[in-house]
Amino acid sequence: MSIKHILLGVISWYPASGYGIKKEVEYKGREQSWGSISYGSIYPQLKKLEEEHFIYCYEAQEHGRATKVYDLTKKGWDELESWLSETPQQPIVRDELRMKMSFWKAGHLGDVQHLIRHLEQRKEASHQMLEHYKGWENNDISMITDIAALSMEYTNLHLKMELEWIEKTLRRLREQDLPTTKDPNHLLEKAYKRKAQQI
Repeated sequence: MSIKHILLGVISWYPASGYGIKKEVEYKGREQSWGSISYGSIYPQLKKLEEEHFIYCYEAQEHGRATKVYDLTKKGWDELESWLSETPQQPIVRDELRMKMSFWKAGHLGDVQHLIRHLEQRKEASHQMLEHYKGWENNDISMITDIAALSMEYTNLHLKMELEWIEKTLRRLREQDLPTTKDPNHLLEKAYKRKAQQI
């Protein structure tokens, strides 16, 4: 997946200005499946798509002023359809909270209070995102196709599962009911010694 295909997909919904495309790409909740897309990458990619004849640009009136609007060419529609028919890659998940948990004991010794705060913050953010999705599904503005609704069901289930995991993890941290550490090569002990020897 690339930003190229995301932009082609957004334009397939309706002819849109660069600003309209940017609003769709940056709409809260999209990052749950589209990933993070920087604002600075959108306009250069639109220019490239136009140069490669995947999209074309025309002038239209928007809010009383002339605006550049983008639509798909036949080549753009064909490219979108070709991409949709390709087998999707397995997702690459990069979750900073869970990354930190991997390094916690070696880097932070036994202190879990910061971790508890991280989990509480994540819990609040995930709860807000879940509520946002509920509102998104029931608003009278967004087009959500039957297939897109199935994708949104996945996100809802994922957020609910995450909230359940956070509650369980917080409880186990507070009660010190943790799984047994597996360290056959005594790496933690060695890490603590190395850390203590640093100036």
